[in-house]
Amino acid sequence: MFQNADKIKEAIYEELHNILNPDTSIRSSGEERLAQLKFTDGYGVYLAEIVMNQSFDLSLRQLASVMLKQYVELHWCPDDDTQITACDQAKKMIKNILPNGLYDSNSKIRSAVAYTISAIASWDWPTNWNELFDIIVKCLEGNDDSVHGAMQVLVEFTYDLDQQITDVGPIIISEVCRIFEADSVFSVTTRSSAVDIFKALLMAISTHIPSKQAQAAMLSPVLPKFLEKMISSLTLANGPTSNFTMKKSILKVLCYMIRDMPKFIQPHINTILPPIWQLMTQTADMYVKISVNRSMQSPFADDDDDESSNFSSMILQLFDFIQGIIESGKFKATIHSVLTDLIYIMVVFMQITEEQIENWTDDPENFVLDDDEEGTDFSIRVSAQDVLLILSQEYEMKVLPSLSEALSRHCVVADAEKNAGNGNWWKIHEACMLTVGNYEVLIAEQDGKGENAFNLSEYLNLVRNLMNHGVSPFLSGRCIWLMSQFSKSSVYTMQLLTEVLDTTLNYIGGDKPIVLRISAIRAVHCFCENLEAAPKEKRNLLLSKLNGFFEGILALAGMGKQNLLNLILETLQAVISFDQQFTGSIHAKMIPLTIAVFLKHHDDPFTLELVHDLLKTLSQNSYCLQPLQEKFIPTIVSILNLQREQAGSFTPATALEVLQTLVVNCKPPLSESLIESAFPAMVHCILRSDDPAVMQNGGECLRAFVHVGAEQVCKYKNGEGLNYIMQVTTMLLNPTNNESTAAFVGKLVITLITKAGNLLGENIDLLLKGVISKLQLVTALNIAMSLLLTFAHLFLTQMEAVLNFLSTVPGPTGDSAMAFVFGNWLNRHADFYGTYERKVSIMALCKIFEYGVTSKDIRITSVTIKEHVRQQIANKPRTRSHTLDQWVTIPILVKIFKLIIGELVYLQEYEVAGEESDQATDDEEEDPNQPQEVTVYQSGNIFNRYEEEVEKNDPLLEELIRQEPMFQNSMEENLMKFLQNFSRDEHFREFADHLNDDEKSALQRYVEINL
Repeated sequence: MFQNADKIKEAIYEELHNILNPDTSIRSSGEERLAQLKFTDGYGVYLAEIVMNQSFDLSLRQLASVMLKQYVELHWCPDDDTQITACDQAKKMIKNILPNGLYDSNSKIRSAVAYTISAIASWDWPTNWNELFDIIVKCLEGNDDSVHGAMQVLVEFTYDLDQQITDVGPIIISEVCRIFEADSVFSVTTRSSAVDIFKALLMAISTHIPSKQAQAAMLSPVLPKFLEKMISSLTLANGPTSNFTMKKSILKVLCYMIRDMPKFIQPHINTILPPIWQLMTQTADMYVKISVNRSMQSPFADDDDDESSNFSSMILQLFDFIQGIIESGKFKATIHSVLTDLIYIMVVFMQITEEQIENWTDDPENFVLDDDEEGTDFSIRVSAQDVLLILSQEYEMKVLPSLSEALSRHCVVADAEKNAGNGNWWKIHEACMLTVGNYEVLIAEQDGKGENAFNLSEYLNLVRNLMNHGVSPFLSGRCIWLMSQFSKSSVYTMQLLTEVLDTTLNYIGGDKPIVLRISAIRAVHCFCENLEAAPKEKRNLLLSKLNGFFEGILALAGMGKQNLLNLILETLQAVISFDQQFTGSIHAKMIPLTIAVFLKHHDDPFTLELVHDLLKTLSQNSYCLQPLQEKFIPTIVSILNLQREQAGSFTPATALEVLQTLVVNCKPPLSESLIESAFPAMVHCILRSDDPAVMQNGGECLRAFVHVGAEQVCKYKNGEGLNYIMQVTTMLLNPTNNESTAAFVGKLVITLITKAGNLLGENIDLLLKGVISKLQLVTALNIAMSLLLTFAHLFLTQMEAVLNFLSTVPGPTGDSAMAFVFGNWLNRHADFYGTYERKVSIMALCKIFEYGVTSKDIRITSVTIKEHVRQQIANKPRTRSHTLDQWVTIPILVKIFKLIIGELVYLQEYEVAGEESDQATDDEEEDPNQPQEVTVYQSGNIFNRYEEEVEKNDPLLEELIRQEPMFQNSMEENLMKFLQNFSRDEHFREFADHLNDDEKSALQRYVEINL
């Protein structure tokens, strides 16, 4: 036993009591004292004993169990952050004491003990607690309490199984099946846990037993009977043997098997689907009565939020199961025969609930957020829409006849409800319209082909009749939203358009419910986008209404919080993009609004992005440019001139970003206010700052000035502007600065040399030397890529000049600058990301290669690079241990040739991977003994890296090299043509001799060049 055991145990007991004391000072004192007692060897043991002592108050035991869990999680094994580690004697005693807690009559104690045992097992089992599994099995053979306790352990324990699944899996499976089937013996909670454990076992089996035969041997004895029992439980009424939690757990098992173990569930699918459908129809009826219409008293107790939540969760799990069936190649056909019924019932679930009506009416922000197509709400309404979306993706045009039939049935039901005096009859119409709007692309496609699987004209006529029905603002709003969705359809007559636009104008007025006005704003956004390229007559009709729409939107701008404001800004962007003359007529209101939003919401990134969009459109409008600059530039300059202590919440980085938007969207020449006021304010702001964000945005802002008005800014104050430019650029290239400040400096240098090269003189050499110096120290790939692309651009546009520079300037490491730049570039190109960046890099390398091969220019041919290769040891198997790592020196032209082949492989394999993933079937089974194909690029997973290539291309840089022939076509075509042409060159063989087997195979596979 431990020293002073009784005293320490008594002290722990007292401090636990003190922590439960409502007096703050006593509670704090107890917490401090208990933290000190944690350093004693017997601390965990005494807590375990207190948890086990049923004579103590439950609250004290629960607190002790929480403290014990924390102790085990933090101090069971040594860790860098841990000052205390439980001693071996304490661990042994705790492991002897805790299993008794699995028999405790209180479920909360059992659960806490089970969690603690699982936490210990994650460290000690099986090596240091081999008897644990026998303890769990013994509990499973005991009473309902011990079974529940053991199940709680297994729920956590099973998720951590790996290779042990082969040994313990059959035993656990047998026990959980026995418990689940004994519905008269064990509680529904315990049996639900059994289902959860079974799912965890399936996951472990699928992950850690690669052989399908071995998986089948473990599952076949129990799976058919277990599945049968689970399926029958889905249709049971809630009670002692079934509830929503159990049904949700069962559905999770079925979902997992559909997606990850389809071969095991396929023989049973025809038995599974009818009960699933029965559950869905029963649930839909219950959902409509309880949640949608509240026509039936909720069966859930007022204080039982868990049961209500489990009801909703079970519905979502049903949807997940249906999605799995639809997306599965094996089971997709089973849906086709019930497509109409499935659409019908999903529309039922899409109806607005009474709770949503109350929520949206009380807080319009929630209505904006929940009704957003790109919203993140996971309500039943949204999830039902997701099912319908997947149906449209999987079945495409084939879904439209079923959609039409399902909606017809709903219309009949809605009319019957209306005639019967049911005040909720409109909800099904609203859900139907939402469905049709979500299928707009498919319906428009069939409309364009002259097909009539869905009679759009007939349906729009129905909506037109409902449009002015005053039963609900949600119905009226959905009507005009849907009408706007199809406003570019050929079935839309001028008469219909006039009627809908007038109704929308009426609904956007100040006397209407705010949810209706919000729907009208959405409709205006859609009208402006759809009719922008419409025939003149329709365009003019919308144009005649725009001012009324603008005034209605403007009236809401001051009332909206963030979500509504963003919707208003998005809609205003569509409005001002529709017609330049109209936008010019409203600039006196539009510009102050834009400035006001910027000043108030400059710290919200999403709103700020919308402000940038508005500024871009206003700047590109000749009617708005001058008044915009007159009003906005003084505001920007005043922010840039603020000292750090004066700035408050305004950040100069944000002001520089907005100024860049104003400048880059101007047509030259730059206005006097930009040159005389904004330009010097920008420069001084950058030069006095040490904030990386200010330097980054400042460099980009300066690049915009140079791009649009290079001569103007260089000649500012008789050449002072050029000095300013060099000061800022030199600062960004300073090797001692944080390397993140140079994130975009490469783009600035490219733009300077290209746009103002004739004005820079010797400064060009200074800039390029600065790039090389900075390149020597950077470690981040994105910074190095930006700097290296400076030279890539120059090789594309000024080959001779850059060759002269690199061959005459010494590099920072003793070699020539040529060797330094190419060493960095060629070794990093395979890791470049961004479609534009890779394209520029490989285009430049192709041009260098072509020039070097044809000209034999010694400045290029004399430069070499070290390449890392692996050489196979003769007569040895192909493994890492039987290869020799070597560095070989090769000419850079050879390396470039290899990179060109590698880039083609990169592009082709990404395309093939996408196609193969689309065509993958569930019948495919990986062979663990099959060697994986080695591709030319080994520097990283090209498919993961391609996910990063979502950045927008840089329009300013694209403009500089747009004339390059290779830039006009796809890179795959360019590279294949390039390699095919070179294969006929007299020098091809000497380069081909340097290729490895993978590179030769790639030439044969993709370019049909045999070596």
